Amino acid sequence: MKPRFPRFLAVFPLVFAAAAPGRAQLPNTDLQMVAPAFAKAGETVEVTLTGDHLEEIRGLRFSDTRITAEPATTPADEFFPEPQPAKNRFRVSVPADLPPGIVEVRSLGFFGLSTARPFMILPKDSPEIVESGDHSSRENALPLPIETGVLGIVDAQKVDWFRIEAKKGERLLIQVWAERLDSKLDGMLAVSDAEGRELETSRGHFSRDPLIDFTAPADGTYFVSLTDILYRGGSGSFYRLLVSRKPVVDFVVPPAGEPGKKTKFTLHGRNLPGGSPGEGVQLDGKPLDSVEVEIELPAEAGEVAAFTGATPRQEQLPALEYRLGDSNAVRVGFATAPVVREDPKAAPAQNVTVPCEIAGCFDEPGDADAYRFAAKKGETWWIESISERLLASTDTVLLVRKVGKDEKGVETLAAVAENDDPPTFFSADRHDSTNADTNDAMLSFTADADGDYEVKIVNNLASGGPAHLYRLAIRPAAPDFRLITTTERNITATNGRAGFPAAPLVRRGGSLAYRVIASRRDGFDGDIVVTAEGLPKGVSAPPLTLGGPTGTGYLIVSAAPDAPAWRGPIRIVGKAGINGKDTVRAARNASLVWGVIFSDSFRVRTRFDLETVLSVSADESAPAYVTQADPAKAWEVELNGALEFPVKVADTPARKGNLTVQAYGFPNYLRNPPSVAIPEGKTEGVLKMNFKPDGNFKVEPGRYQFCLQGIGIAKYRYHPAAADAADAERKRLETLAGEFAAAAADAAKLAEAAAKALETAKANAAAATGDSKAEVEKQAADAQAKLEAAKKTAAEAEARSKKAKDLLAAAEITAKAAADKARETDTKFATFSPPITVVVKPPPAEKK
Repeated sequence: MKPRFPRFLAVFPLVFAAAAPGRAQLPNTDLQMVAPAFAKAGETVEVTLTGDHLEEIRGLRFSDTRITAEPATTPADEFFPEPQPAKNRFRVSVPADLPPGIVEVRSLGFFGLSTARPFMILPKDSPEIVESGDHSSRENALPLPIETGVLGIVDAQKVDWFRIEAKKGERLLIQVWAERLDSKLDGMLAVSDAEGRELETSRGHFSRDPLIDFTAPADGTYFVSLTDILYRGGSGSFYRLLVSRKPVVDFVVPPAGEPGKKTKFTLHGRNLPGGSPGEGVQLDGKPLDSVEVEIELPAEAGEVAAFTGATPRQEQLPALEYRLGDSNAVRVGFATAPVVREDPKAAPAQNVTVPCEIAGCFDEPGDADAYRFAAKKGETWWIESISERLLASTDTVLLVRKVGKDEKGVETLAAVAENDDPPTFFSADRHDSTNADTNDAMLSFTADADGDYEVKIVNNLASGGPAHLYRLAIRPAAPDFRLITTTERNITATNGRAGFPAAPLVRRGGSLAYRVIASRRDGFDGDIVVTAEGLPKGVSAPPLTLGGPTGTGYLIVSAAPDAPAWRGPIRIVGKAGINGKDTVRAARNASLVWGVIFSDSFRVRTRFDLETVLSVSADESAPAYVTQADPAKAWEVELNGALEFPVKVADTPARKGNLTVQAYGFPNYLRNPPSVAIPEGKTEGVLKMNFKPDGNFKVEPGRYQFCLQGIGIAKYRYHPAAADAADAERKRLETLAGEFAAAAADAAKLAEAAAKALETAKANAAAATGDSKAEVEKQAADAQAKLEAAKKTAAEAEARSKKAKDLLAAAEITAKAAADKARETDTKFATFSPPITVVVKPPPAEKK
């Protein structure tokens, strides 16, 4: 029988670590498991946390602060005179009026706030069960009522089976939440009948999460099976499965409307209230219901701040969420030009008037669509496809061609521009794993003459169907930008080839870097000034300027040597002047879902957090802090010239060996930036940097910002206060165990004396005669009772002594482990300087 959720009434674990990164750098907390990670509205549940560096966890922070948590405790007893907090266990209370959905939870402890994990809020009237027993065969299938959620784990090489009862013609939607909850499960779902015939399967519908649309062919019993597609499993392969009659919306047509206007949209899905299959649309062979609704979009385009597990660029697409009754949420986008519907019958191309945004579809595998429009000489048009960001299984390519005629009057198409994917945000040096990319093609062209032009949109994946939607915008420049921030482990054991999440923690006298990624629309090349808001006392972050077309940079947050402890949400915003107006965009923070070694070969799943957070440690100080000797200086250099940056290090005795300082985050410096080694005991150096363009450094005239990154080794003790506390507890229990052992010995002696007294009383009773015999026998009976009482007392004392010894043994193990962890070790650390500004000027020959 496979193990099922030991010690908990209802456990829904989240496990995320792929391979332990080890003590490669100073620690911060990575929350890896919350069990259970769900609760009904109006319910209080006890949860248990596991993860890396969960030291002195004293609270939980939820992205919805209406959810509260308090430490679970064990009652006081003779071994512990005060109620004791149960390690890493909390009682979570959810308000009754909290709407269903997914929130984030972080632990709060010695190393500040942890990484975030999903926590699912279920409707208060939602029946839920936890799998139990061995149901890895059809014969042992777990009964599952309709509209009842089941929470489980798929074990390696196993299949989870469920038994449902259905009526003929009843349309049931069977879906799994796994990837959408950060699970590692790549599920395969199937339905079979009582004779074992497989009737339906699903490999994935909501990304990798499967959904089966099942209509029962007859009254009877049916079986649902779930396994991992590669037969992996374990505590990280958790899921929630639901068989339901409730509606599911698959997509909306058109996928976007004009801001500030009422527009009619058609929702396509299953079991839609008021819907009918009248349009004849099918998805994966299943008829879809359609419902027409009218939606008024706000005048201002905005993002949806909800947890979905989609990629950052998919999540960042401006949209409005809409629900049909109690259906899932569907997103309606904000069009950037008047919307035109695709005419599938138009051939060889559909004529459109620009600017416009075409709502189209790759109707069938291999489909490609073409649109023609008139442009005047000198006009610049920006063309953007949006399809993969609509969660469609597509990889678009755009081809622009000029329509003409040859000398015989035969139509010709001359290539003008094309694009497959926009530039990647993955750095060439492999030091980042956050996915901020999209497969949606986008380009611009300037008409060289009056005439007709054709844009063709192709799906590289050659897939097609009614859900393969796209938006194709053809517009004059509508410059804009969006920001993503992220923090990852700065140092890994595989020389930059591993990607692991890192909760942002700055120690006193230290610094950390938020990587800032700017996706610029329609060639916007204005400066974006990035600042941090809501920073606590003693913490500063000089503005970062992403100049010109720069797409990435680092916002450096530094803590003063006397900064007080703090943890909480902050806000990182970017401000830019666009068309004479200030445009402000709040950044959203992206996290790696779990760590992966060789992340350059296996891309790590990335999703948005619901909050951007910061923690400040007042218990630990940074080993060193690197800066430019004159932080306020703005440097100037001519192209092909060189600069020497004076480097200063604020040192502590903890630093050991060389501190390697390199230019970090200089735009277009691909690999191996210049560096300088600052020996132990030295606090100054010079970083030399040449500004001659080459294949590795594609520098051009412009204004740039970068920082200095120092990587070194520190003599570090891991939470020594915990070792001291563990040793103090060991000593307390050692004393207590001694006292209980002495009491047990005394009780044993009293029992031994009582036994001897009983022997004497029995002998006297045996020898007694006449009138004294009754009295002597009574004395023997009393001696027997006293012996029984003494033996009971001795047994209880021995049990207390044994328990005290067991507690002492456990405390000794804990104390030794804490002492071992607190032993001074050589640990790598990273430090970052405030931003350095460099203006690169054209060489003399290019000056005008």
